Amino acid sequence: MKTLLVCDRSGGHIFPALVFAKAFEKEGEVCFFATAESLKGYIRDRGYKVWGKVFKKRNIFCEALWRFSEAVYILLLVRPERVIGFGGRDSFFLLFFSSCIFIPTAVYEPNAVMGAANKALSFFSRKVIYGFDAGDNRDKACVVGVPLRENIRKINRDEARKHLGLNGKPGILCFGGSQGSEFLNKNFIKLVAELDEEFLIIHLTGKNNYRECLAMYEKIEKAKFIKDFYYDMQYLYSAADLIISRAGASTLAEISYYGIPPILIPYPAAGGHQKANALYFEERGAARVFTQDDFNFADFKLRAGELLFDDAVRNGMIANLAKIKLAVACDEFGENIGRMLK
Repeated sequence: MKTLLVCDRSGGHIFPALVFAKAFEKEGEVCFFATAESLKGYIRDRGYKVWGKVFKKRNIFCEALWRFSEAVYILLLVRPERVIGFGGRDSFFLLFFSSCIFIPTAVYEPNAVMGAANKALSFFSRKVIYGFDAGDNRDKACVVGVPLRENIRKINRDEARKHLGLNGKPGILCFGGSQGSEFLNKNFIKLVAELDEEFLIIHLTGKNNYRECLAMYEKIEKAKFIKDFYYDMQYLYSAADLIISRAGASTLAEISYYGIPPILIPYPAAGGHQKANALYFEERGAARVFTQDDFNFADFKLRAGELLFDDAVRNGMIANLAKIKLAVACDEFGENIGRMLK
């Protein structure tokens, strides 16, 4: 059976799709549609064919015209026997046309609330698959959790820090998703400059602000590991005692797996789903949440210090994280999905 996996342009779409791909390889060829150049290369490196035009500048009207004709072309070229969408407006026409011509379709929504494209497509798709429990009681809906990437595993903390060239102090990991975040970068560097205690800095800046951040770090005399992007996240997570990040579903699954207290600053232009994800964790005592629109740096600094150095606060949050069953091992997730979509 030939399967087409349809993604948008973020790692939050593509990394779960790669887990699906692994599950379907035994059944036949797996192909991808994706619209981020760097992540398309990542997919190709794993042996999959990828289609999808990359637009460097976004224009909804022009993109919609292109995606319409592109979807027809890809369906005629690939002739998939099953199509699965992972959200984002770039995926809409491929899923919609597939359902119209009776190709079995499914949408996977890993977030606490469904994105606009998946919400519309859920009415046409044969299956609606959720990561969080979204309260959807339709017969075609099911909850399976969020898959961990294949390389995500727990490593001894000292071994992880040695791999990164760091020592044994407490460590803060900051990252803004696959694209990086100028807002997180700016406030995190300000935080590490103002905290007096000794700790390790692990920071993924994204490509756009990398050189600027390096220049700012030259003035900070703390042990640090600074990269624009890093695929081997298992070392970064295993070396960290506190995480400062956005609130994508894949990120939260990994945070819950490692049990590391997080401070979450949801991406404000993500259709509200990152905020819903973050609040899901905060309501269960498993995160501190700050919104970008009314960000309070003084409170942010206070909470970061508590979670890094106050054992009672840290341990309470770690205990609450252990109660959240969001992350699913890659093999187990693949087996469940394979059975579900047969």
